[in-house]
Amino acid sequence: MHTETFDPIDYGFRFVGDWYEYDGKAAERAALKARNDYAKAQRALGKTVKCSAERNNLRSMGGIGSGHPHIELVVPIYTALVIG
Repeated sequence: MHTETFDPIDYGFRFVGDWYEYDGKAAERAALKARNDYAKAQRALGKTVKCSAERNNLRSMGGIGSGHPHIELVVPIYTALVIG
C-alpha cells in the first residue's frame, strides 16, 4: 500500500525574475488529471485505488537564502492510495 500525491505547485508554479507565475485553476486541473490518469493506470493493473483531495494546504516557496521572494499559496493536494 502506498500513497501518491499530486500537487498543483508542481504543475504550474515557477519563479520569473523577481516574482512568480502561477495559473492556479490550470495547475489544479493538471494535477487532478494526472492523479486520475495514474489511478486509472493502477486500476488497469488490478489494484484498488482510493482517490481523495486535501483542501486548503498552505505551501511556502522562496524566502531567505533562496534568491527568490517568499510566497505562500493555499492549494488542494490530490492523492491516490494504491492498495494491493
